[in-house]
Amino acid sequence: MVLLVPELTFMTGIPEIRKDSRMVKHYVRLTSLLRRIKDSPEASGELMRWGLSLDPDIHRTQGRVLPTERINLRHSSFVPAEDLSWNKEVTREASISAIAMNYWLLVYPKRLQDLAKDLVAAMESVCGPIGMHVSRPALVELKDDRIETYAKTIRSVLGSEVINAHPLTGQSGKMRSVVQKVLLQMNCKLGGELWGVDIPLKQLMVIGMDVYHARSKGMRSVIGFVASMNQYVVPWEGKAFLPLHLGDVGGGKNSELLQFLLPQMNHCLPKKIVVYRDGVSDSQLDTVLKYEIPQMQKCFDTFENYQPSMVVMVVQKQISTNFYTLTAEQFTSPPPGTVIDHTVTSSDWQDFFLLAHRSRQGCSIPTRYVCVLNTANLSCEHLQSTALPLGLTFKLCHLYWNWPGTVRVPAPCKYAHKLAFLSGQVLHHEPSAQLCDKLFFL
Repeated sequence: MVLLVPELTFMTGIPEIRKDSRMVKHYVRLTSLLRRIKDSPEASGELMRWGLSLDPDIHRTQGRVLPTERINLRHSSFVPAEDLSWNKEVTREASISAIAMNYWLLVYPKRLQDLAKDLVAAMESVCGPIGMHVSRPALVELKDDRIETYAKTIRSVLGSEVINAHPLTGQSGKMRSVVQKVLLQMNCKLGGELWGVDIPLKQLMVIGMDVYHARSKGMRSVIGFVASMNQYVVPWEGKAFLPLHLGDVGGGKNSELLQFLLPQMNHCLPKKIVVYRDGVSDSQLDTVLKYEIPQMQKCFDTFENYQPSMVVMVVQKQISTNFYTLTAEQFTSPPPGTVIDHTVTSSDWQDFFLLAHRSRQGCSIPTRYVCVLNTANLSCEHLQSTALPLGLTFKLCHLYWNWPGTVRVPAPCKYAHKLAFLSGQVLHHEPSAQLCDKLFFL
């Protein structure tokens, strides 16, 4: 018998065991339900009346895993670890581009003056490795820590980044980690670029659209519209995404936005436009095809002899489909990059399921992508390669700069969601036009 002191021991391997156990329990419940339906004369009779039958087990099919993407920084590139996370790399090496913080203000109550000094020291220590220059701040010590006092002081400056004092207290290593994340986010908000991936398509514009539906009576729904503003094969030139104004879903405002954006993409018109439209159910697919897309295509007539190829992908997160990997008779979560593009897909639309991220708890839920328009004249083989739209979709899941890892949907959808949520939930109006080329909403 081995006796362990609880205070001196740590559990290892339990999270994976719990994940496997949760998946097994889910599988057992499904097979039990199928068995009960089969054993029930009433249920079996009802199915037969409709000409239906149920398999006694969940369906097993063959999927595939897309190649791991290489992450590009300013001076180096690397292939991320198996969990597709690169937090260590982005805090130790210079970002693709960094905006210097030459003038900034630090506001703090008197009781936190020591913490404020430690914060400044940590920022000066951290900024060098990520390639960012941070000057000494202007310090403003408040007489108290009331919200009104903070608000009055912050309103006297054009903008601000708010940091809660709680995560900064404790171990010195904890403060350093927090400051690293804060500086990376501030660099994004100021117009810097953190990392990129290799995208071989030339003169490509990627657009993300998502809608925030207001719950309060009398408040309108708003749509976030975000577009890439460079050739994308060299994401360290210019801005990666350009958030613009918001308009009604499917209205002429989208056409106006696109008309404004097109000539600004490195001063040339893109030959390919890929739109990721989030927040659309199956019943609304025809609406997107017959109403929203023609509205955007109207702006092409503004430019002489301009007819770019266009791909429109509907992104669906709210689905009940789950996938499991069966390895040595054990259920595990599929690896990031897993694709299912047959058997369980639609017979009416060209669609596929992509699992781009790794779940930290339980089974990862894939995202469904429905191609409602494709004027790029790409064959099915091309569509399922690393070109459009599947391979591009997985690449874009690496480019959400608020998280050093892959996310469940393409980055432009995440940015559009953040922009729409901020405008609809907090601002209740369109953001300032002066901020349209910044990711200020991160």
